Amino acid sequence: MDQAYFSTFAALAGTIVGGLTSFGTAWVTQSIQARNARIAAETARRSELYGHFMDELALLFSHALRGDDIDYAKLVNVFALRGRITLASSPEVVANAEQAVKFLVDLYIGPKRSPQEVRAMMDLQSADAIGEFARLCRAEFQGLGLG
Repeated sequence: MDQAYFSTFAALAGTIVGGLTSFGTAWVTQSIQARNARIAAETARRSELYGHFMDELALLFSHALRGDDIDYAKLVNVFALRGRITLASSPEVVANAEQAVKFLVDLYIGPKRSPQEVRAMMDLQSADAIGEFARLCRAEFQGLGLG
């Protein structure tokens, strides 16, 4: 009779271990899939936000280089996007977004530039506010495992 109990307990223990292993595997798999889905959603959200910010900066940049008056409606959009970036991004990206907006405003209030001056600006690293912002965003994506 002792052997009957032993076999019964061994079978019961095997069933329990097998069930727990199956449950644990399913839980880990589900957790990994949920994490990957969150990362993909965050990547898409930030890419959309950063891309929209850079689009607006580029439009205002060309507008400012032409020497036109400040387009306050579009400038407000850039400030709103910068605020959204502040909510979602690293301090380095936020600081660079602020720097890009300040650079843009400085362009607006500065003198009108000749085509030769505009061409010379293309060679200045300090005048590439959009490119620097994009590089920092890429570094942030890579640091977070998002890109």
